[in-house]
Amino acid sequence: MYTLANYEQSNTILLIEDNPGDARLVEILLEDSDINCNVQSETTLQAGLNSLSKSDYAAVLLDLTLPDSRGFQTLEKLITTFPEANVIVLTGLADKEIGLQAVKVGAQDFLVKGDFDSEQLSKSLRYSIERKSVLGQLEEAQRIAHLGNWSYDLQTNTVLASNEIYKILGYERKTELSLASVKKHLTEKSQIIFRDIIEQLEGKTQVQGDLVVKRLDGEQRYISLLCKRSETRGVSVYSGIIQDITERKEAEKALVKSQERYQAIFNQTKDAIYISTKDGKLVDFNTATAELLGYSPEELQQLNINDIFRYKNDQLAFQEEMRANSFTKDFEAPIFTKSGKTVHCLISSSVIQTEEFEGYHSIIRDITEHKQAVELRKAKEVAEQSAKMKEQFLANISHEMRTPMNAILGMSNLVLQSELDMEQESYMTSIKQSSQNLLGIINDILEISSLENGKVNFAIKEFNLYELIHNLVNVIKYKAEQKELQLFLDIKDDVDKYFKGDALRLNQILMNLVGNAVKFTDEGFVKIKVYKIGENENSAKLRFDVTDSGIGIPKDKQEAIFETFVRVSNSKGKLYPGTGLGLAISKQLVQLQGGTIIVESEENVGSTFSVVLDFPKAQQLTQKEEEKRQVKPKRVKLNIDRNVEILLAEDHKLNQIVARKTLEKEFDNINVTIAGNGQIAVDMLQENDFDIILMDIQMPLMNGYEATNYIRDNFSEPKRNIPIFAMTAHAHMAKDEKYKEFGMDECVLKPFEPEDLFTKIAKYVDKINENNHQSDMEPDNGTPKYIDLSYMELMSDGDADMMKMMLELLFDEPLEEIKKMHRLYNKENWSELRAVSHKMKSTLAFVGNDNLTNTNKRIESIAKDVNGTEQLPELITTLETIFGKALVELKSEHAKL
Repeated sequence: MYTLANYEQSNTILLIEDNPGDARLVEILLEDSDINCNVQSETTLQAGLNSLSKSDYAAVLLDLTLPDSRGFQTLEKLITTFPEANVIVLTGLADKEIGLQAVKVGAQDFLVKGDFDSEQLSKSLRYSIERKSVLGQLEEAQRIAHLGNWSYDLQTNTVLASNEIYKILGYERKTELSLASVKKHLTEKSQIIFRDIIEQLEGKTQVQGDLVVKRLDGEQRYISLLCKRSETRGVSVYSGIIQDITERKEAEKALVKSQERYQAIFNQTKDAIYISTKDGKLVDFNTATAELLGYSPEELQQLNINDIFRYKNDQLAFQEEMRANSFTKDFEAPIFTKSGKTVHCLISSSVIQTEEFEGYHSIIRDITEHKQAVELRKAKEVAEQSAKMKEQFLANISHEMRTPMNAILGMSNLVLQSELDMEQESYMTSIKQSSQNLLGIINDILEISSLENGKVNFAIKEFNLYELIHNLVNVIKYKAEQKELQLFLDIKDDVDKYFKGDALRLNQILMNLVGNAVKFTDEGFVKIKVYKIGENENSAKLRFDVTDSGIGIPKDKQEAIFETFVRVSNSKGKLYPGTGLGLAISKQLVQLQGGTIIVESEENVGSTFSVVLDFPKAQQLTQKEEEKRQVKPKRVKLNIDRNVEILLAEDHKLNQIVARKTLEKEFDNINVTIAGNGQIAVDMLQENDFDIILMDIQMPLMNGYEATNYIRDNFSEPKRNIPIFAMTAHAHMAKDEKYKEFGMDECVLKPFEPEDLFTKIAKYVDKINENNHQSDMEPDNGTPKYIDLSYMELMSDGDADMMKMMLELLFDEPLEEIKKMHRLYNKENWSELRAVSHKMKSTLAFVGNDNLTNTNKRIESIAKDVNGTEQLPELITTLETIFGKALVELKSEHAKL
């Protein structure tokens, strides 16, 4: 499309003429004309087409007789290829008819060679360009309006249509249209409408209708058809316009859907929606409005909606905000319902202003439940934060108290092992006993904190009830004897010996009750009675009564004694020592196991505390089996042909001395090296070999967790897998085995029991000794039992050096991966555990042990499905054991090469 402005900008004329004389004449005439333009000349049609494909031209002057094309087909080829080209045909004197025909099929004009001058050439060019511009503007207008014009000649059955018609139907411009080809695009229903339109034209000037057409590509479009009928020389001609109204139709549908959706929302939403005048008269409202306010629809018609505000100040603030801004969003205010109930709401409103109406469109949302939930959540968050702070406070206090207690108790033990006279021994015994009492108070504080936070797990293991009760009596009888109290035990004959449950927790409950009975009884007796009050095939319901002749408890205090930090005094006001936590702990432990605890007491007469618990039955042992079970294994002394090297990472000076002296006094062949913090411990391990690390948790510079992680991640074998014992005053670390999550092997609770530490060290020294022994072992005979190297031999193809190298790769990597499996299991990182197991497949294939391979497959399968993960510790240990035996044989085979 060209305007004169376009022409001035794109002022190049393409001249396609093979006769040099004619071409030069055109150039001269253009130079003499008032049109400022450039001329590009081509001598063949193909050259002209190439130029048109690369550039736009104001006009094309086309000779119809060219070397590569002659006659009318020259124009047809050009217009077919470039239908938008602005073509002026150059013809000879004898070819005027061809020029006229050329104009009919798309040329803008024609000039006869030798019969035009510069003025005629200039005029033709201007007219041609302006005409093309007008046609282009018309096409553009039709394109924007999605509108096209058409005509149908009934005699020739030809359809003439503008570009937009072709576009609507999906045709290319060169396609010839007929009535039949157009009608096939109409849907069945639209064909009937089209037929009616044609029939109605008999008596009307024009007819209009909406039709549905399917484009050539199958897309469905809506069109508006305007049709006229006229007579030309006795022949009927139909003409008109077609407009694509798809977007309008879709918009109408969307509007209908929107209105339907609005009505559905209006009627079904739980929020109250209403339209009111500014003075408060309701014009329209939904069902939810009536339900929220509690009025019938008829009553709402009489209601002033402005009067629903609970407080006048809220009403005035709402109206002021609407006057200032014409809208408000989430205006929070309590409102009245018909029944007088106050409902907390959010009101969003906007002004409606038309010629006929002025008012408000409003939405009310009931947030009463949400507000209550927020308040509850805030209260919960405050409670949780308070509990967390309390737990952290208790943990920190516990740690700070346990650390010096560790030194005091440790030093007491060391001094008591030295030569003392009776007076000195008495003093040290008193110090130790007082320290143990203080440690008991610390343990009570931690225990009640764990119970209140639900962090208590109960073990279900077999235990001997008779043994538990007799041990309890043996512990408590010395205190009873000091107060000259009689201590009675009555276990009924029908009570079985063996049950399943948490023996430690039962002992804790009964020790609290019996200890209190002795504490609060100055003369008389304490009696423990155990009897059965019910049973079935699988379990028994046992009752434990602890009765004393002590001070008793007033009736109004009997409920309070089970609360935390409540302490008892006698009638004379004497306050007995203790934390006031024992009974609170006992009650919670009983209730968490589904049992009951009650008290019957009379002041100055005595008390009976009764506990009822259900216990699953265990297999009852014969006398011989019982005697065999009761034989306690002796602690194994360190049995190794060299000194055991211990690295103690501890920043507390007294604790350093206590731990070192305690270990060196117990074992002759042990050396203890001190590291003042985790960083020093890591540096020492870099330079020296150690058998075990005792790692304090809280240290400056680098704490125990950080030091352990660094060792596990950055050291190579064997130092990477050195046994590390957590030394901590945090009791929950040992209970929950959280130390394993950080790659630690054992946990020793401060203040440590020497026997506990000795036993754990002895166990790991035995492992060291066993590994050393295995590394020196040869298979019993020349035939390996745990390996089959046929696959490895096949892969090495008889190359001994290759075989040695492949064997060496098996010495360290699988052990590292197995250790990693243990750590990943403790962290419950199943995806990474599966990845490690999957990686080991190819490695273990070289070992040639089916048990090894199948065990690893089982580990991978469980880790993948996360089903049966409780089997993983045993499977990983089995993998470790089998590979350990295979490793001995692998090293033996390596030595032979």
